[in-house]
Amino acid sequence: MSTSTSSSDQNSRGMFTSLLNQERLRIFGYIRALVPNNSDAEDVYQHVCLTLWNKFSEFDQERDFFSWACGIAFFTVCNFRRSVQRDRHFYSQELIETMSMERMQHLGNHNIRLELLRDCFDRLGSDDQELLLQATFEKQSIKEFAEKAGKTVQTLYNRLSALRRELAQCIMRKLKNEGQS
Repeated sequence: MSTSTSSSDQNSRGMFTSLLNQERLRIFGYIRALVPNNSDAEDVYQHVCLTLWNKFSEFDQERDFFSWACGIAFFTVCNFRRSVQRDRHFYSQELIETMSMERMQHLGNHNIRLELLRDCFDRLGSDDQELLLQATFEKQSIKEFAEKAGKTVQTLYNRLSALRRELAQCIMRKLKNEGQS
């Protein structure tokens, strides 16, 4: 009996870890939108993770983990806000609620935006794709890449700026066509 309980606990821990790993950046982004100071947002995030862990047995696996986590994060932010209420640089409760709803909606579109980015990226020429990949993921500087490509640094920065703008416009067009924003 203790083996099945232990196995069940391990499965639960594994599922929790997997779900949190998938959504951690979006959860932190949600919190960061509601808490103006990054250090405070990190503290709140730690409290949220602990609460998620402690309440995971109550999580309905038919529901969306991100939405559930954001609900807990919202109340954690409200509690944090009450504890530092005397700080006049903190957002009002009404603003927190408005920002919470908008941020959840925006983050809910995150996966859609990622798919659209991939589609827009695939439509670029191979040289432009290579430039974006080099600038984003490689550990070499733009100066080193420019020397290898036989171009000036400013030319590459200008092209990167144009490509990023082009990708953003492509995503916005596709979102507008799909009736989202």
